[in-house]
Formats: sequence, C-alpha cells, structure tokens
Amino acid sequence: MTAEVVIMNKLGMSLAADSAITSGRDGVQKVYNSAHKLFSLSREHPIGIMVYGAASFMEVPWEVIIKSYRDYLGNKKFADLTYYMEDFLEFLRHDGSFTNEDTERIIVYRTFSDCLKRIVKEVEEMMEKDKEEGVMQQKVTDWLTKCVDRNIENYRDQKTFLKMKYETFKATFGSEVREIKDELITYEIPDQLVEKLHVLAFEATANDYFSSGSTGLVIAGYGENEIFPHLLNYRLEGFVFGQLKYKKLKEKKISYTTNKDNGTASITAFAQKEMVQSFIGGIEPDMKDAIFGIIDQVLTNYHKQIQNNINIHFTDEQVKALQNLGNKIYESIEDALEEYQQNNYIDPLLGIVRSLPKEELAEMAEALINLTSFKRKVTRATQSVGLPIDVAIITKGDGFIWMKRKNYIDPQINTRF
Repeated sequence: MTAEVVIMNKLGMSLAADSAITSGRDGVQKVYNSAHKLFSLSREHPIGIMVYGAASFMEVPWEVIIKSYRDYLGNKKFADLTYYMEDFLEFLRHDGSFTNEDTERIIVYRTFSDCLKRIVKEVEEMMEKDKEEGVMQQKVTDWLTKCVDRNIENYRDQKTFLKMKYETFKATFGSEVREIKDELITYEIPDQLVEKLHVLAFEATANDYFSSGSTGLVIAGYGENEIFPHLLNYRLEGFVFGQLKYKKLKEKKISYTTNKDNGTASITAFAQKEMVQSFIGGIEPDMKDAIFGIIDQVLTNYHKQIQNNINIHFTDEQVKALQNLGNKIYESIEDALEEYQQNNYIDPLLGIVRSLPKEELAEMAEALINLTSFKRKVTRATQSVGLPIDVAIITKGDGFIWMKRKNYIDPQINTRF
C-alpha cells in the first residue's frame, strides 16, 4: 500500500510519497521500504508523477515506463497539463512493449478474480447468517445466481470502457474464467450459471470495474500556458484486445479566486488517506461512517421501538411517514456536520495553506505522510506505509525541485551521476 499527498497554492505545489511496497499473497506478505513512487518528468518540464496501487503496468515496472516516456517526450512541451496526460496515454498505446496476449490474460484474470471473490464472500456471509444447519447446496446456488445477476446488471448500467464482442471474449479468455471458477467455487454448478460467470467476466472487464491490481496515476505541475498548479488523477487497468482501459478520477486546479470547482489552496491525498482526511476534517472517515450507520439504524427502526415500549400499533402509512421523517432527520444531521466541518476545520486550514511559503508546503506534505506511517505503526494492521519519504516542490519558475529523496546511487563512486 501507499500514502501520497499533494498540497497546492498559488506559489506552487509540494508532493510527498512514502517508500513501502508490499509483495506476496495468500497471507504471506513482506513489506520493503525502498520503492520509488514519486518521479520528475524531466529537467525541462515542471511536472511530477506519482503512482500508487500496483507497482507495474502490464508487468512492466512503472519506473521503467516513466523513464521511457521521458526519452519519448524529449523537449516537446504542451500548453496545458491535460495534454501531457493525453500524450502519455498515447505513448502507452503505441509502444509495443506494453501489449501482448499473455499480459492481457493477466488483466482479465485479476479483474474476474477480484469480482468473483467479492461475490463468493457475500454468499459466505449469507450462509453464516442463515439459521438452518447445513445450508442446502441448491440454496447456495440460488444465492450465488442472484448475486451474479445483480452484479451483471450493475456493470451494464455503468460506463463502457472497452468495445468488444462477448463471443470473442469468451473464446479468448474462457480458460481464465473457468480456472477462477474452479478455484473459488468448490462444487458443481449448473451450466447456466457457468455461462453467467463468463458474462460477468465480460461485463466487469468491459465496463467501469477496476481491480485491486490496477494503478493510480497522479500527474501534477504546469503546462506552458498555466501559471497556477494543476493536478490530474487517473486509474489504469491495462490492455485488453489492444484497448487501454483507464478512467479519470480527479482534477484540481488552483484558480485566481475560490469557486465551486477549484480554489486558491488544496490538500489532496491518495491511496491510504484516512489520516490526512482526519487532519483536514477533524474526524476519521471510518468513525464518521460508523456514527452515521448507527444513526441510520436507530432512525430506521425507531417506530419498532415505540411500538414495543409504548404499546402503540402503527399503520403501514404511519410507518412510512415515520421512516420519511427519519430520512429527513438523518439528512439534516449530515448537512449540519458537513457545515460544521467546513466552517471550523476545512476553511480555516485552507486559509493557512493559501499563504504558506513553498518550503512550508513541503514540510506539511512530509508531516502528513509521517502521520499516516506512524498510525500504521501503532496499529495491528500491516505497516504498509513506511519511511523514508520522498518530497518535492514544483513551481512555475524553478520547475521540479527535490527536497528529500532516497537514492541508491553513491555519488562518490558514481561520479558520472
């Protein structure tokens, strides 16, 4: 896992990334603190790139890809940061190093494996909740079929990223689908359900589903005509049938004045961002979700508590009216909390960030990654955010400047570097 942060104001931007990388699977994992996740695009371009999630793309390390793109780009410059991102995607599409049949099979395999694991886990939870001893196999099959059908419909309702035909997909990747089915479903299922699993794999691959093996890509800096910082965040899965599956997640620009889309300062975290969000909003996101989950449960079942304790029987219309009232109360509590957070935490913090010198931006970015690393260190979770921290500043005039950087090169014995 990873923790990364970008802080921006009109003077420039700071980027910080940890160095932990987790390898292994099936419960046996090792964490190494030597990964490079923050890169300078080149000496000529005031642009930085960060990666999180998978450390490679189509089985090629991101460090190799980014440095290859650096050579491909050369001295070419673009007016807007968006054009750099588009050019980078074109580089991926047209460089033959990233597309081959074997790696495409890996993309389909991990996509469908992720998808089916979620469904199997849901069915297992349903089995645990069922009060019957020894749930019948047919009942499990019915649950599994319903979950598969629901997921197929959900994917069909989402954006389509890849244009391909089902029969071609099944003929090409059917062996991967059957292999995952045999691994995760340990009993015989009807042929109709097997066919639905092929459809599920097709829909998940073609539409808006990105696996845990996909990569988050952050590109930040300045185009030639931009005077304020600009940030883009994309998700990349890989190639299937020669088509690149990716989507844009986020875009932030520093503007002249604060408006509904952009402001004059921003703090943006990526990957493991709960501690940064806690720092910004004054409450940990998981705690906030837990509190509102409890409130929702109380308000949803409030009419039952009244009936049980006061011995009053409500009609269906009265129950519906009470539930609607509960929804309104829930929304009002949620709105009040968000307004309180905005007025007492977010706006005052951004007001300070707005006027910070660029050196202070770097210190703040490093501190936020340190905070995330320390939290992981003192909890039972795997310490998947680790030191050292790479920190850089990007400004319009000076370009990309390293403030802190781990380096495997000893300059005393590698003078050419």
